[in-house]
Amino acid sequence: MEHSVSPAPGTGNRRAVQILVESVARAFGSQQVIGDLNLEIRQGEFLTFFGPNGCGKTTLLNIIAGIETADSGRISVPTGARAKIGYIFQDYRGNLMPWLTVAENIAFPLRVRGIPTHERMRRVRELRDRYEFDVDLNARTYNLSGGQAQLASTLRALIIDPDVLIMDEPFSALDYQTSLDLYGKILRVWQQAHVTVLLVSHNIDEALYLGERTVFLSRRPSHVAAVLENTLPGPKELGQLGSERFAALKAEALEIFRRETSQNPSNHS
Repeated sequence: MEHSVSPAPGTGNRRAVQILVESVARAFGSQQVIGDLNLEIRQGEFLTFFGPNGCGKTTLLNIIAGIETADSGRISVPTGARAKIGYIFQDYRGNLMPWLTVAENIAFPLRVRGIPTHERMRRVRELRDRYEFDVDLNARTYNLSGGQAQLASTLRALIIDPDVLIMDEPFSALDYQTSLDLYGKILRVWQQAHVTVLLVSHNIDEALYLGERTVFLSRRPSHVAAVLENTLPGPKELGQLGSERFAALKAEALEIFRRETSQNPSNHS
């Protein structure tokens, strides 16, 4: 099943830097979680994050999104324009409001901005149809399957037409088949919306398959241990997960991960 046509390997190197993470550090009490972390995020790329439990992956994304603040360092936008960010939280179902319909949930960011009801609903229908998401806009969120709830959360993040889409372990609560189906939908969103995607995953296959680059964070206090570029040829298709080239890519990734976790036997969560 073909998912999407990705840019040719290496084209990302010619993209402008959209977000610059410079010497960012963050502690919670006496526990230093992130220490002197530096990263360049490129315009329009699909960037995935992988690392040991408790290494600050979500904290880093929250700092980038402005939900949390760094103790030191800075997040800057070299182009000078503040990036508009859509966020799909790990507990995507818990972040949907059960007293509202699916359409009202998706439209909520527009409601906050004071956009009239008829215009909000028009944009919701247009967005659902654009990405061909099979979700009942009139349903209540508690009647949705896990996959449908994820689609609703994705549409809510996209309704503001973001420059950056942050996804914190978006598939972790879903069954394997549903996750595979959603990979294709997220890849299509990435291409059609021309959005930069930042995705945290605890699944190494998922991180490598979806990402143009995968950022490996070290044990805490974390820094960028390595950045691995996906050299698999396009188009992306699920069959690549069983290919020799993917196995070689995964072997390299596992060696990076082994190197980092072996230095932290306790591997705090």
